[in-house]
Amino acid sequence: MNSKQKAEDLVNKYRMILMDEDTDCGNEILCTLIAIKNAHIAVDEIIEHISKGADYGGLKKMYWTDVKTELDEM
Repeated sequence: MNSKQKAEDLVNKYRMILMDEDTDCGNEILCTLIAIKNAHIAVDEIIEHISKGADYGGLKKMYWTDVKTELDEM
């Protein structure tokens, strides 16, 4: 999965959680914005752990940095 697909996948997973719950999220646009912010938090955590030497199945920091860039463009 390339970085753009991964960014979209993460956002869609978070968005579905928000839309499936009885939240005050209100509409899809707001749910999407919240989902993007949540995906950013997750990717930042992964990058931080990789920077500290954690191994995520050989995935590199550059891949996750690219995912973060894709999230910024959403």
